[in-house]
Amino acid sequence: MYVVDKSDTDTRVQAYDKIWVKHIKSALMENRFRLVQQPIASLLGEDKGMFDVLVRMLDEQGNEVLPAEFIAAAERNDLMKNIDRWVIGASMSFAANRKASCIFVRVSKETVLDKSLLPWLDTQLKSLRIEPKRICIQVTEDLANQYVRQTKELAENLRKLGFRFAVEHFGTGRDPLKLLADIEMNFIKIDGSLMQGLSTNQIQQQRVKGLVEVAKRKGIETIAERVEDANTMAVLWQLGIEFIQGYFVNAPEEVTISGER
Repeated sequence: MYVVDKSDTDTRVQAYDKIWVKHIKSALMENRFRLVQQPIASLLGEDKGMFDVLVRMLDEQGNEVLPAEFIAAAERNDLMKNIDRWVIGASMSFAANRKASCIFVRVSKETVLDKSLLPWLDTQLKSLRIEPKRICIQVTEDLANQYVRQTKELAENLRKLGFRFAVEHFGTGRDPLKLLADIEMNFIKIDGSLMQGLSTNQIQQQRVKGLVEVAKRKGIETIAERVEDANTMAVLWQLGIEFIQGYFVNAPEEVTISGER
């Protein structure tokens, strides 16, 4: 029965993927991907013009499709590199058309392992003529832990080109302090799960404070993810966090690049 069930599941996944691969490829060819921006607010009082960007796909009727619906199929069918490059390119155009000091762009495993990324980025920089420090490439803590050597190499090569580097969803892995020691980064984005109940949880506060203190000693700036209320924001300020993002700051909004509308 187990073999039959697994075979049936595999068949369903293949059928599901066949549909989504067709949609993803046509969306890439027809430029039906869109960026949405979410501001990152400073707790130090000064707006730094920092944004996190997320990707959305539009279907043939122009309806928004969330990443949760198509990313898994893209990962299984080697399409993430193509999506990542679209997102990076669109983010660089966004930076060229707006006075944003830093735009955070998340990339997948395929991009971390992609040897052709750096030459492509160099070409993009020359074409768009933006300051590379305005783009911060980010990977998840989980991905960085799985591919420490490749992530370290990517961070070093990005720094040589002038880009910045961040690790997001930080602080819940097996040894976040070792990751801070192994990989040079400009920012850590402390995982949103650590924000839940933070205002009343002393143990969690100490955990976040410890991450902040180590990061500061290494000259790494700190951002708290998924901040949803004023009490959490007040505690984060006391703990020394420099930036916050989440629905308390602002919901994601569609990016308008000059000339699109």
